[in-house]
Amino acid sequence: MNLSELIYKRFSESEKLTRHLTTFGGKPAVFSPEAPLDNQSGWGGETQYPRMVYDFDMQANEERNSIGTLSVSLLCQNTADVVPEQIEPEIRKCLRDVILMPEGETPYCFAWARTDSFTIEDKTQNTYLTIGCEVRFDIMEYPSLETSDPDPVVAVNKYIKELFPECLVMGYDRMGEVTEISAKNPVVYCRLVTVDKAEETNNVAWMDGKLAVHVLCPDTATRVKIATAITNQMSLDGEIIMLDYSPMTIRRLQANYKSDYLKIGQITVTGHYGLLRYKAKPHTLQQAHANYV
Repeated sequence: MNLSELIYKRFSESEKLTRHLTTFGGKPAVFSPEAPLDNQSGWGGETQYPRMVYDFDMQANEERNSIGTLSVSLLCQNTADVVPEQIEPEIRKCLRDVILMPEGETPYCFAWARTDSFTIEDKTQNTYLTIGCEVRFDIMEYPSLETSDPDPVVAVNKYIKELFPECLVMGYDRMGEVTEISAKNPVVYCRLVTVDKAEETNNVAWMDGKLAVHVLCPDTATRVKIATAITNQMSLDGEIIMLDYSPMTIRRLQANYKSDYLKIGQITVTGHYGLLRYKAKPHTLQQAHANYV
């Protein structure tokens, strides 16, 4: 499934949300990028409301650290018993603390940004028959930031997975199309922020890699506990062994438990590791002798 189909799946499979919506073609009235005409056949019941229309724009917003914006328009009639205030919280719950993994793409999360109410005027009768709200979400992307061997991101992912086997580590564990984050199913994401060359010698180029670790979990106590345990263990070990068995020494380590775990991450670690200029030369077989019995 692509991202639009996964979003539709989250909305259409929520019983608490769809029980308030009308139907079209026997399915919940959830559409993208626009709804069918009111006079089009297929609407269920006597009205075409309440209904939802969603669309997203994958344009990065550096100020909010988002890769795009998702807009969900909810439309109701002011003559009906159901009002937007009853449905809007269920829309947010559908995308709260969930990771969507479209086929062939990177994982995405959604952070609620704002909700704006509106009314649509019926110019023929000069009344406001349609009311609704627009719910906006920031779309967060969590790409795999593996580079080349020796890779600090892969090393930290492996280190955390060995420390907390019960956690799902992005880039290390296999993920499904939909992953719901909870206290029993926390998710860890590690990303490479910057890499600086600290010094160089004849055989080694020494690098300082700054990494951010996100502990994704809605439960504050569990989230802080995991982040603290990772920070403490890194402080005690003082180094992380990379895949080529070389050490990455920890030069700086900082934890901020009040930071936004979706956008910034709670742990910032700077590791010092080396890149070998020359590979070990294997022995060459020059002369061979065979003895036959």
